[in-house]
Amino acid sequence: MQRSIFLAGAAAFGALATAGGAQPALKTVRVGVAEGDDATPTLYAAKTGIFAKYGLDVQIAPMNSGAASIAALAGGSVDIAGTSLLPFLSAHNAGVPLAIVAPLAAYTPETVYAALLVKKETPYKTGRDLNGKTIASPALKDLNWLATMAWIDANGGDSSTVKAVELTSAAIPAALDEGRIDAATVTTPRYVQALKIHDVRILGKSYESIAKHYLFAIFAAQSDYAAKNPDIIQNFGRAIRDATAFTNTHHADTLDLYASFVHIDPKEIADAPRSTSAPYVEAKDLVPLIDVAVHYNIVKPVDPSTLLSPSILKPGT
Repeated sequence: MQRSIFLAGAAAFGALATAGGAQPALKTVRVGVAEGDDATPTLYAAKTGIFAKYGLDVQIAPMNSGAASIAALAGGSVDIAGTSLLPFLSAHNAGVPLAIVAPLAAYTPETVYAALLVKKETPYKTGRDLNGKTIASPALKDLNWLATMAWIDANGGDSSTVKAVELTSAAIPAALDEGRIDAATVTTPRYVQALKIHDVRILGKSYESIAKHYLFAIFAAQSDYAAKNPDIIQNFGRAIRDATAFTNTHHADTLDLYASFVHIDPKEIADAPRSTSAPYVEAKDLVPLIDVAVHYNIVKPVDPSTLLSPSILKPGT
């Protein structure tokens, strides 16, 4: 799947080269992204030649989670990593020299990007009902973990009593069916698929326990890489901006592309909420998630403006 996406992008660039004469060589950029719908702009930019238009040969590396993407970035196996903000902040707090280089996904109430799921026949109604129970997330103290904890506390519960385990998003619905876990925040389209084929229901919109509007996922690079390659960072940002302008408003046109990436039948997720993003990263949009993460002792307080690469594409450019 990833190879076919890249080839499609290269073919589109080849057509441009044929029409307009010789073009400069593309600069190779290895990009890690997890299975969430927030990967769609990246996939679309590769497929349609948007990356190639900006001189980039983007090679997509699928990742199991944002945390895995950050680990790959720190280890040098990718140049740019798509991740939720939390793994990035944790790495930053640990002294790993990383910088935000582009937006990946934003939360709005209209999208309902994630939902807190429980087994259908359970009596759970409030956060108090989850006291002492077991929750799951793809990585401990990731965004889904944080959203679940915040929802429990905001709805009369005590998150400090909860036991947390790691499970992939794909494995969570079956674990709920079998009673191995009691609740989990699951992102689209997995939660929509789960509602159709598993014995689960929605208990709450856990991401809204953080805020109504905020940027929760970003692209990051090693600070040294971003400093040495400002043209790549700028052009990557331009490509994501252009792709996002289309994918935010053409969900039906990108469904097959997205479904193929996450290995789900498009018919199962045709009515699922889709991810949206912003064209640029603004520090103020990082504040809500940072504040909640600080409250739950995941990260230390930080000025969000210091997290942005000096090469990041600025609003209006």
